[in-house]
Amino acid sequence: MMLAALALLLLPACATAAGLLVWGLYRHETLDDGALLRHFLIFLVASIAAAWGIGRTEAVQFRLHPELRIQAEIDAHPVYSTLKRLAPDDATSLLQTLVAQTATGVSVPEAFLRARPLLTAMTTTRSAWVDQETRLMWGRHVTNSLKELQTQHPELCYRALSGQNLDAQKFSQVFSPGNTREFQQAVVRVYESAGLGMRYNGHPGDVRADYNEAAAEYQVIKDEIEQRFGAAVAANFSNKTFPEVPAAPPDQVCAARIYQLGAMMKRPKAMAARLVDSALR
Repeated sequence: MMLAALALLLLPACATAAGLLVWGLYRHETLDDGALLRHFLIFLVASIAAAWGIGRTEAVQFRLHPELRIQAEIDAHPVYSTLKRLAPDDATSLLQTLVAQTATGVSVPEAFLRARPLLTAMTTTRSAWVDQETRLMWGRHVTNSLKELQTQHPELCYRALSGQNLDAQKFSQVFSPGNTREFQQAVVRVYESAGLGMRYNGHPGDVRADYNEAAAEYQVIKDEIEQRFGAAVAANFSNKTFPEVPAAPPDQVCAARIYQLGAMMKRPKAMAARLVDSALR
């Protein structure tokens, strides 16, 4: 509607501008009709060309087409640009979520906040191919995020660690700005490292921990959880299943997960990375 109205007004506006220019420049001269017409046509063409050029500028296009501005903001975001470069399918899924959110009237930054559950799931999957240092970084970030959730919303903390569907709007409002920045930086780093791991079939500098030794360490930590938080809580960590209705208070299960990840990351790097990977995936 706006574009149609502007198109209808363009020619009269340019003609008016051309007429005013001719009058202003030649009002004190005596020109025949042919000369006036030539000058008018020259200014008319120049006005149309100028209007067309102004209309093609980014600022005007963003004003006329809000979807272009939104897409430009999304394209410029480091998380989306990284996914688009390294994981096009994931970028497509993220874009669909972002577009659906912005269609409701929220800003692009808010849409990225609401896309956090999706990004968390995709990043966790990608973490299978990252180097050990990046895996531990992701583990530390998950731990910090659970601590924030536990303080404010223990039930939401439990839903997050159990992989249940989350209310995107509510979930986006509980994290501090610092945590949000850390999360987005962590996503970029995981995708960058995973891209290298896929390309070179692993990370040459990493030394993989022995499976049996890792299993033994996992059991040690599980026993510690049982001693600290009780058998009902520890049972969740035996088979890594967390029922929709928790068998123990949500804050206790959340605290146990925080303890578990912290204990794992105290092990030597190779062992810690393997344990964290097992716990989070």
